[in-house]
Amino acid sequence: MLVNLRRFTGVALLIGRTGLFCLARIDCWSGVMGLAICLCAGGPKTTWAQAPGGVTSDQGREFPKTLTFDEPGIDDEMSVPTFILAPDGGGENHEADLNFELDKRLTARASVQINVGYARLPLAGTTVNGWQNVQVTLKYVVLSDPADERLGSISLTREFGASGAARIGASAIGSTVVAGNIGQGFTPLVAAPLLRPFAVTGVLGYSLPDRPGPLTYEQALAAMSVQYSFDVLASQSGAAPPAMLRPFIPIAEFVYARPTQGGARAKATLAPGLIYAGDGFQLAAEALVPLHKASGTHAGFIAQLNVSLSVLGVPGLSRPIWQ
Repeated sequence: MLVNLRRFTGVALLIGRTGLFCLARIDCWSGVMGLAICLCAGGPKTTWAQAPGGVTSDQGREFPKTLTFDEPGIDDEMSVPTFILAPDGGGENHEADLNFELDKRLTARASVQINVGYARLPLAGTTVNGWQNVQVTLKYVVLSDPADERLGSISLTREFGASGAARIGASAIGSTVVAGNIGQGFTPLVAAPLLRPFAVTGVLGYSLPDRPGPLTYEQALAAMSVQYSFDVLASQSGAAPPAMLRPFIPIAEFVYARPTQGGARAKATLAPGLIYAGDGFQLAAEALVPLHKASGTHAGFIAQLNVSLSVLGVPGLSRPIWQ
């Protein structure tokens, strides 16, 4: 979803579908275009089927679109929008963001993501509004193993400095994030029926600003999610949960950002929530809970509507540009 690395001031948001939850008021989102040729090169077709909100294996495992960092799969979809009420810091008022993302597969293994956000930022007794910097992410699936419910990808995200409004803190300094994403379902790993619906996804990344600045510096990024699919419980384990529960995926996401230069402190956020995976769309909402004072003093909130491009009914829109 959006992050690929999503960015918003107050808590650093995310790697790629918007990105890695860049916890801190840091404009350090997103990866290099230098791998564009590699990412568009194609390769053998993945056997993972595309599904609304994520990637589904032929065994029914779905890695849904996570809200605070990018999922490992690629899709033809759009997030319209992602709403973020940022955890505040030091008693400041909440920042509110609306982020928009478009994801399009270039080949069976490569995709491009475009992210843009609009921020409302309380500042010095007043409120300022404006667009954030534009981010573009290229992602390539390097590992696809449906039988073992395993999926892995690499991504490069570029934040274009000075493409947003300086009044809301959009940096004039661009940045690049290089990241690796992984997803693993539990169905082939455990025999206990109630444990098989679990899955984990995660990402490791590194953010490199074009040059050092007061709010732009290098940092290491890490995030993971633990999720539980009632649909997998019904289809894979032999259990019979109520039909109304099958579209729901309880999830908890954890995001950590640690500056590797300067005197800034590490930030950590926990995001527990619930995902509804519908037919061609996904609705999700999570709390944003700062895990220590440096990450914020009050909880925030994030919610997203994600829609598959297939629901638009335009021929060719929901398949790779290059077959």
